Amino acid sequence: MNKSPAAYYHVGVIPDGNRRWAHQRNLHPSEGHKMGAKKGRLFVDWAFAKPEIKEISMYGLSEENFKRSEDELDRLCDIYFEIGNSLLDEKVLHEKEVRVNFISTKPEKLPNNIIEVFDEVKSETKFYGNKILNILIGYTGQNEILRAVSSPMNRVKNLFFGLNENDLERNLGVKNSCDLIIRSGEEEKEREAKSGFLLWQSAYSEYYHINKFWPDVGIRDFNMAWNYFLSMRRLKGQ
Repeated sequence: MNKSPAAYYHVGVIPDGNRRWAHQRNLHPSEGHKMGAKKGRLFVDWAFAKPEIKEISMYGLSEENFKRSEDELDRLCDIYFEIGNSLLDEKVLHEKEVRVNFISTKPEKLPNNIIEVFDEVKSETKFYGNKILNILIGYTGQNEILRAVSSPMNRVKNLFFGLNENDLERNLGVKNSCDLIIRSGEEEKEREAKSGFLLWQSAYSEYYHINKFWPDVGIRDFNMAWNYFLSMRRLKGQ
Protein backbone atom coordinates (compact mmCIF):
# COMPACT_ATOMS: atom_id res chain seq x y z
CA MET A 1 0.00 0.00 0.00
CA ASN A 2 2.67 2.46 -1.01
CA LYS A 3 1.85 6.09 -1.68
CA SER A 4 3.68 8.68 -3.69
CA PRO A 5 5.30 11.64 -1.89
CA ALA A 6 2.58 13.88 -3.34
CA ALA A 7 -0.55 14.40 -1.28
CA TYR A 8 -2.88 11.45 -1.79
CA TYR A 9 -5.55 10.76 0.78
CA HIS A 10 -8.07 7.99 1.11
CA VAL A 11 -11.15 8.71 3.23
CA GLY A 12 -13.52 6.04 4.48
CA VAL A 13 -17.07 6.61 5.72
CA ILE A 14 -19.25 4.58 8.09
CA PRO A 15 -22.64 6.30 7.72
CA ASP A 16 -24.40 5.17 10.90
CA GLY A 17 -27.82 6.21 12.13
CA ASN A 18 -30.23 6.09 9.19
CA ARG A 19 -32.68 3.78 10.94
CA ARG A 20 -32.53 5.59 14.27
CA TRP A 21 -33.08 8.91 12.48
CA ALA A 22 -36.22 7.48 10.86
CA HIS A 23 -37.41 5.93 14.14
CA GLN A 24 -37.21 9.30 15.90
CA ARG A 25 -39.57 10.69 13.25
CA ASN A 26 -41.94 7.70 13.20
CA LEU A 27 -40.90 6.93 9.63
CA HIS A 28 -40.19 3.64 7.89
CA PRO A 29 -36.45 2.79 8.02
CA SER A 30 -36.31 3.15 4.24
CA GLU A 31 -36.96 6.88 4.61
CA GLY A 32 -33.81 7.11 6.69
CA HIS A 33 -31.88 5.16 4.08
CA LYS A 34 -33.17 7.45 1.31
CA MET A 35 -32.02 10.53 3.21
CA GLY A 36 -28.75 8.76 3.97
CA ALA A 37 -28.21 8.16 0.25
CA LYS A 38 -28.64 11.89 -0.40
CA LYS A 39 -26.05 12.69 2.25
CA GLY A 40 -23.75 10.10 0.72
CA ARG A 41 -23.91 11.98 -2.57
CA LEU A 42 -23.26 15.25 -0.71
CA PHE A 43 -20.17 13.72 0.86
CA VAL A 44 -18.82 12.38 -2.42
CA ASP A 45 -19.27 15.78 -4.07
CA TRP A 46 -17.56 17.48 -1.12
CA ALA A 47 -14.64 15.07 -1.03
CA PHE A 48 -13.91 14.99 -4.75
CA ALA A 49 -13.93 18.78 -4.85
CA LYS A 50 -10.73 18.55 -2.80
CA PRO A 51 -7.74 17.78 -5.06
CA GLU A 52 -5.88 16.04 -2.24
CA ILE A 53 -8.64 13.48 -1.65
CA LYS A 54 -8.15 10.85 -4.33
CA GLU A 55 -10.11 7.93 -2.94
CA ILE A 56 -13.34 7.37 -1.00
CA SER A 57 -14.66 4.14 0.48
CA MET A 58 -18.37 4.22 1.38
CA TYR A 59 -19.82 1.53 3.67
CA GLY A 60 -23.26 0.71 2.34
CA LEU A 61 -24.23 -2.61 3.92
CA SER A 62 -22.33 -5.03 6.13
CA GLU A 63 -22.73 -8.79 5.99
CA GLU A 64 -24.32 -8.59 9.44
CA ASN A 65 -27.01 -6.31 8.01
CA PHE A 66 -28.39 -9.23 6.02
CA LYS A 67 -30.06 -10.26 9.30
CA ARG A 68 -32.48 -7.35 8.98
CA SER A 69 -36.09 -7.87 7.93
CA GLU A 70 -36.83 -8.90 4.36
CA ASP A 71 -38.92 -5.78 3.84
CA GLU A 72 -36.14 -3.43 4.93
CA LEU A 73 -33.54 -5.25 2.85
CA ASP A 74 -35.77 -5.18 -0.24
CA ARG A 75 -36.20 -1.42 0.09
CA LEU A 76 -32.50 -0.94 0.73
CA CYS A 77 -31.64 -2.90 -2.39
CA ASP A 78 -34.02 -0.73 -4.38
CA ILE A 79 -32.08 2.31 -3.18
CA TYR A 80 -28.74 0.75 -4.13
CA PHE A 81 -30.08 -0.14 -7.56
CA GLU A 82 -31.18 3.47 -8.04
CA ILE A 83 -27.72 4.65 -6.98
CA GLY A 84 -26.10 2.33 -9.52
CA ASN A 85 -28.40 3.55 -12.28
CA SER A 86 -27.71 7.17 -11.41
CA LEU A 87 -23.97 6.53 -11.63
CA LEU A 88 -24.40 5.22 -15.17
CA ASP A 89 -25.70 8.64 -16.18
CA GLU A 90 -23.33 10.64 -13.97
CA LYS A 91 -21.30 12.99 -16.17
CA VAL A 92 -19.06 14.00 -13.25
CA LEU A 93 -17.59 10.49 -13.15
CA HIS A 94 -16.27 10.97 -16.67
CA GLU A 95 -15.30 14.61 -16.23
CA LYS A 96 -13.26 13.85 -13.10
CA GLU A 97 -12.22 10.40 -14.38
CA VAL A 98 -13.50 8.56 -11.32
CA ARG A 99 -13.01 4.80 -11.25
CA VAL A 100 -15.87 3.10 -9.41
CA ASN A 101 -15.24 -0.18 -7.61
CA PHE A 102 -18.05 -2.30 -6.23
CA ILE A 103 -16.90 -4.57 -3.43
CA SER A 104 -18.99 -7.29 -1.81
CA THR A 105 -17.78 -10.25 0.21
CA LYS A 106 -21.23 -11.88 -0.01
CA PRO A 107 -22.45 -11.03 -3.53
CA GLU A 108 -24.63 -14.15 -3.57
CA LYS A 109 -26.85 -12.46 -0.97
CA LEU A 110 -27.56 -9.50 -3.27
CA PRO A 111 -30.14 -9.31 -6.08
CA ASN A 112 -28.75 -9.82 -9.57
CA ASN A 113 -29.86 -6.39 -10.72
CA ILE A 114 -27.54 -4.72 -8.19
CA ILE A 115 -24.58 -6.86 -9.26
CA GLU A 116 -25.30 -6.16 -12.92
CA VAL A 117 -25.72 -2.39 -12.64
CA PHE A 118 -22.56 -1.92 -10.58
CA ASP A 119 -20.62 -4.24 -12.89
CA GLU A 120 -21.68 -1.95 -15.74
CA VAL A 121 -20.54 1.15 -13.85
CA LYS A 122 -17.25 -0.56 -13.04
CA SER A 123 -16.75 -1.50 -16.70
CA GLU A 124 -17.47 2.04 -17.92
CA THR A 125 -14.95 3.58 -15.50
CA LYS A 126 -12.26 0.89 -15.33
CA PHE A 127 -9.69 2.89 -17.28
CA TYR A 128 -10.04 5.95 -15.05
CA GLY A 129 -7.75 6.62 -12.11
CA ASN A 130 -7.80 10.30 -11.28
CA LYS A 131 -10.22 9.53 -8.43
CA ILE A 132 -11.47 6.26 -6.95
CA LEU A 133 -14.88 5.56 -5.41
CA ASN A 134 -15.26 2.26 -3.58
CA ILE A 135 -18.82 1.22 -2.75
CA LEU A 136 -19.04 -1.58 -0.17
CA ILE A 137 -22.34 -3.47 -0.12
CA GLY A 138 -22.68 -6.81 1.64
CA TYR A 139 -19.12 -6.49 2.91
CA THR A 140 -17.04 -7.24 5.96
CA GLY A 141 -13.31 -6.77 6.38
CA GLN A 142 -12.85 -10.17 8.00
CA ASN A 143 -14.05 -11.98 4.90
CA GLU A 144 -12.17 -9.63 2.58
CA ILE A 145 -8.94 -10.70 4.30
CA LEU A 146 -9.89 -14.39 4.29
CA ARG A 147 -10.73 -14.25 0.58
CA ALA A 148 -7.41 -12.57 -0.17
CA VAL A 149 -5.43 -15.18 1.76
CA SER A 150 -7.32 -18.07 0.14
CA SER A 151 -7.14 -16.80 -3.44
CA PRO A 152 -5.84 -19.52 -5.81
CA MET A 153 -2.47 -17.81 -6.36
CA ASN A 154 -1.94 -17.17 -2.65
CA ARG A 155 -2.85 -20.73 -1.71
CA VAL A 156 -0.15 -22.06 -4.01
CA LYS A 157 2.44 -19.50 -2.95
CA ASN A 158 1.72 -20.04 0.74
CA LEU A 159 2.24 -23.78 0.29
CA PHE A 160 5.75 -23.37 -1.12
CA PHE A 161 7.07 -19.98 -0.07
CA GLY A 162 4.75 -18.35 2.47
CA LEU A 163 2.91 -15.06 2.04
CA ASN A 164 3.92 -11.46 2.61
CA GLU A 165 1.85 -8.28 2.92
CA ASN A 166 2.07 -7.49 -0.79
CA ASP A 167 0.64 -10.89 -1.68
CA LEU A 168 -2.40 -10.26 0.46
CA GLU A 169 -2.90 -6.63 -0.58
CA ARG A 170 -2.93 -7.50 -4.29
CA ASN A 171 -6.03 -9.61 -3.66
CA LEU A 172 -7.99 -7.20 -1.46
CA GLY A 173 -11.06 -5.51 -2.85
CA VAL A 174 -9.83 -2.12 -1.62
CA LYS A 175 -6.14 -1.85 -2.49
CA ASN A 176 -4.96 1.32 -0.72
CA SER A 177 -4.56 2.06 2.97
CA CYS A 178 -7.14 4.41 4.45
CA ASP A 179 -5.96 7.68 6.01
CA LEU A 180 -9.15 8.94 7.66
CA ILE A 181 -12.33 7.15 8.70
CA ILE A 182 -15.40 9.20 9.51
CA ARG A 183 -18.21 7.61 11.48
CA SER A 184 -21.56 9.19 12.26
CA GLY A 185 -24.15 8.30 14.88
CA GLU A 186 -25.49 9.83 18.08
CA GLU A 187 -23.68 8.17 20.96
CA GLU A 188 -23.03 8.85 24.64
CA LYS A 189 -19.34 9.10 23.81
CA GLU A 190 -17.17 9.14 20.69
CA ARG A 191 -16.90 5.81 18.92
CA GLU A 192 -14.04 4.23 17.07
CA ALA A 193 -15.89 0.99 16.37
CA LYS A 194 -14.76 -0.38 13.01
CA SER A 195 -17.85 -2.54 12.38
CA GLY A 196 -15.81 -4.76 10.08
CA PHE A 197 -14.88 -1.79 7.88
CA LEU A 198 -11.52 -1.97 6.02
CA LEU A 199 -9.86 -3.88 8.83
CA TRP A 200 -6.57 -4.38 6.98
CA GLN A 201 -6.51 -0.98 5.28
CA SER A 202 -7.30 0.98 8.47
CA ALA A 203 -4.32 -0.14 10.54
CA TYR A 204 -3.00 3.44 10.73
CA SER A 205 -6.18 5.42 10.05
CA GLU A 206 -7.22 8.49 11.98
CA TYR A 207 -10.80 8.26 13.26
CA TYR A 208 -13.32 11.07 13.51
CA HIS A 209 -16.76 10.67 15.04
CA ILE A 210 -19.63 12.96 14.06
CA ASN A 211 -22.12 12.79 16.92
CA LYS A 212 -25.14 13.02 14.62
CA PHE A 213 -27.19 10.53 12.69
CA TRP A 214 -25.97 10.33 9.10
CA PRO A 215 -29.07 12.03 7.60
CA ASP A 216 -28.34 15.08 9.81
CA VAL A 217 -24.70 15.60 8.77
CA GLY A 218 -23.67 18.45 6.51
CA ILE A 219 -20.75 20.22 4.87
CA ARG A 220 -19.72 21.85 8.14
CA ASP A 221 -19.33 18.41 9.75
CA PHE A 222 -17.20 17.19 6.84
CA ASN A 223 -15.01 20.29 7.06
CA MET A 224 -14.52 19.79 10.80
CA ALA A 225 -13.52 16.17 10.22
CA TRP A 226 -11.06 17.19 7.51
CA ASN A 227 -9.52 19.97 9.60
CA TYR A 228 -9.09 17.52 12.48
CA PHE A 229 -7.35 15.08 10.16
CA LEU A 230 -4.99 17.72 8.80
CA SER A 231 -4.12 18.90 12.30
CA MET A 232 -3.30 15.33 13.36
CA ARG A 233 -1.08 14.92 10.30
CA ARG A 234 0.81 18.10 11.19
CA LEU A 235 1.32 16.90 14.77
CA LYS A 236 2.81 13.68 13.41
CA GLY A 237 5.12 15.57 11.09
CA GLN A 238 3.51 14.31 7.88
